[in-house]
Amino acid sequence: MSAFLADLHAAPVVAIVRRPRVDIELCAGALIEAGVRFVEVTIDSPAAVPFLESATKKFKGAMFGAGTVTVPQLAEKAIQAGAEFLVTPNFNREVIHVARSHVIPIFCGAMTPTEIFSAYEAGAEVVKVFPAATLGSAYFKELRGPFPEIPLMATGGITVDNAPVFFAAGVTALGVGGSLALKDETPSSVAACQEAARKLLAAGQGKVRKI
Repeated sequence: MSAFLADLHAAPVVAIVRRPRVDIELCAGALIEAGVRFVEVTIDSPAAVPFLESATKKFKGAMFGAGTVTVPQLAEKAIQAGAEFLVTPNFNREVIHVARSHVIPIFCGAMTPTEIFSAYEAGAEVVKVFPAATLGSAYFKELRGPFPEIPLMATGGITVDNAPVFFAAGVTALGVGGSLALKDETPSSVAACQEAARKLLAAGQGKVRKI
């Protein structure tokens, strides 16, 4: 098991920050304080590049990555800004190649069994299956039959309530956006975000997951 996958196993939630309504550093700080160790900032967020350029110096104990990386040009842009991992919504072999050439872990997006296997075979450390809630946890359980060793991340519609069933179905991690979004900068909003993060992380503790 790689160090990256070991860390993901220990803290199996990737927080997705997409065009946040509040200061991006406030979002990251709240998530990290709650125990989140993987923060994905979508590259289409206006503050994504400047945040990635400074995040590792301002925050300790977490990895910062770029999401919605659809094409090689965006992969290069994200890596040059300081992204420590990439997340894609789609399977693009060239994007995986860019990540591998820079020795950057990548969560590659896929849905069908063919896409999932192709992404893993091409070098993705983890395959992000989207839209998870639409597909349902049973879909992930079925995938474990032919692909018992492929690390899967369920993304799309993940909440505190349904997180346990996805872990029980054998996913390695969860990609969570809306359930962790800060509505505003008030203490109550921060507290709600952190409570959700802790519950999501707790749901992944003690589960037997293939990684």
